[in-house]
Amino acid sequence: MKTILFVTMLFVISTLKAQYSNYYTVNENVKVSGTVNHNITTIDYGKLALANAEIEKTRLQSLIYEDQKAQEISLEIASDPLNAFKYGYDELFELKGVEAREWGFKKSQTKVRIPHEALFVSAGKGRYENVSSNGITTEIIFYSPVYNVDKEIIDFEDTMKLNMYKAGEVNVLDSDTIFVHKKDINRATVYGIKGFSNTIIWEDGYENNISEIFGSYNTNEGNGILIYMEVNYSGDKDDVTFEQLEGRKYYLNMLIEKIASTSQIVYLKY
Repeated sequence: MKTILFVTMLFVISTLKAQYSNYYTVNENVKVSGTVNHNITTIDYGKLALANAEIEKTRLQSLIYEDQKAQEISLEIASDPLNAFKYGYDELFELKGVEAREWGFKKSQTKVRIPHEALFVSAGKGRYENVSSNGITTEIIFYSPVYNVDKEIIDFEDTMKLNMYKAGEVNVLDSDTIFVHKKDINRATVYGIKGFSNTIIWEDGYENNISEIFGSYNTNEGNGILIYMEVNYSGDKDDVTFEQLEGRKYYLNMLIEKIASTSQIVYLKY
């Protein structure tokens, strides 16, 4: 009976895995020449960036503008998303009272650069969204700093490795079942402090996703301040491929990194 149950479980797991994309799978059958076959197609990021610029240009050209200057700015942003930073504005996020105490403060103020509305529009407190004409949703989420009230010893690099996510496996977290294709941690400047970014490429039964977590740990402030920012690229599995998501991420990457690095903590009251 136990053997039958075990075989059944293996069948279910293999069936689940078969339903997921093999885009990031490496074929380990080595050719005589010694090269390794990859299912991952070679991504021409330059070509994809141009394609995304054209997608944004088409979308923005269809909008109605107050004047010629507004349209020129939008098309300038479409050709280079970093211009959305140039034409954006600074936003001050303030927490106090009960809301601030949830994060360990009596009061906190952070300042972030919000990209121009030609690319991102407000979609709730601390969340900004872009929806491309080919169905990719990109969201930027700003979180409040977190005070290390209990003076815990934190290995922040290990924290940012997000070890709860296992690459190449079905992951069940908080009742959600996802398949994680890949994780990639890199150095990044976050709120002016050297930290990390971790990219997680995953999918569930409905969407393909690339999530990027930016984080830094300021040990010069009190007991230490944890700082996070999140960016998600997603699309319906029927309409959006991982290659398209990779292209979108590459197209917006310099803008996202600029926002992460230049955001700052203005005031904290413990």
